[in-house]
Amino acid sequence: MSEMDSKLKKGQVIPFLQDGSYFYKKGIEAYQAGNLDQAINYIERAIRIEPEEPVFLCQLAIVLSEKGDFEGANDWLEKIIKEIDNSMSECYFFMANNLAHLGKFDQAKLRLKKYLQLEPDGEFTDDAHSLLYMLEEEGLTLFADLDDLNMEPTPLENIVDLLNKGDYEWAEKEARGYLMENPKEWDVYAYLAESLMYQGDTEHAKSILKDLLMKEEPNFLAQCNMTLLLAKTGDEGKETWVKNLINLRPMKDWHCYYLARTLFYLGEYAKSYKWFQKLYRESDFQKQPAYFHQMAIVAWKNGNITKAKQLFEKTEELDQENEEIARHFLDRLSLEDKYTLPEDEWFIYSQPGKLLTNPSN
Repeated sequence: MSEMDSKLKKGQVIPFLQDGSYFYKKGIEAYQAGNLDQAINYIERAIRIEPEEPVFLCQLAIVLSEKGDFEGANDWLEKIIKEIDNSMSECYFFMANNLAHLGKFDQAKLRLKKYLQLEPDGEFTDDAHSLLYMLEEEGLTLFADLDDLNMEPTPLENIVDLLNKGDYEWAEKEARGYLMENPKEWDVYAYLAESLMYQGDTEHAKSILKDLLMKEEPNFLAQCNMTLLLAKTGDEGKETWVKNLINLRPMKDWHCYYLARTLFYLGEYAKSYKWFQKLYRESDFQKQPAYFHQMAIVAWKNGNITKAKQLFEKTEELDQENEEIARHFLDRLSLEDKYTLPEDEWFIYSQPGKLLTNPSN
């Protein structure tokens, strides 16, 4: 080998060919981390390289659904069925879910029946039967029944409602009154501590939370509130508490909701949104107007303007006595630049201009 040949060989660069699978994998990693916009960008790049890979298109549809772009998701699913692989029967199930969210129930039922015809024992058969029953037999939507929301709230629901509205002084009074008759309702002590914390009485709140955490079975809500309190007071140990909280995987729907709420106040907006989405899709959790309002703010924080708008509209529909709250935020949403994020205090479900306390401070 000549000296020139040797130098040329040493100088050769072997190009790294990034195929569609590479970008698809990056997209899945971003999706699992809650970075939906990044996931879409990667998966779209994978599709540009391999435009007829149905798995890529289907996954893009799933991510778009997560962002609330149900029509866009169904466009991709239709493309798979009509142009690429008509054997991907799960596309009919995904389309049905998206159509149900859009309120197109008759079309959703047709897709569900098509899926069940093709896959009588498929992966999503049980879920398809459940959704079809809801749409066909009971005539239910995917949201809470309006009649249930008009029922008189229980004392515990009333306390949480006051906390969600930022009325901490009245929440404290209600919690103390309830505990006089029910001294072993441990969750109510956590609500009491929360009301005190947001009124500035952090020492008293910390004392209550410590007692709850010293019990044989530490109170989950106390763990959430202690993490918030340490973060608010700038305690050196807050990072450990926040990390522990992020790694929790609660089983109870109410704990999932409280965790989502707490993560928002800690500034963990993407992780908070994932828990709100889990409750939104997969549980029988009784969703009050405050839930839809809070999820709308979290969606907005994560850049999902379409989903935020849908949720504010749902809040307005469910709580017509306080429809000015949702209307105010819908108006702001239409006026704001899409890159402008909402303020943390908007998470409180209260009339515009009447927010009592900013829990993020």
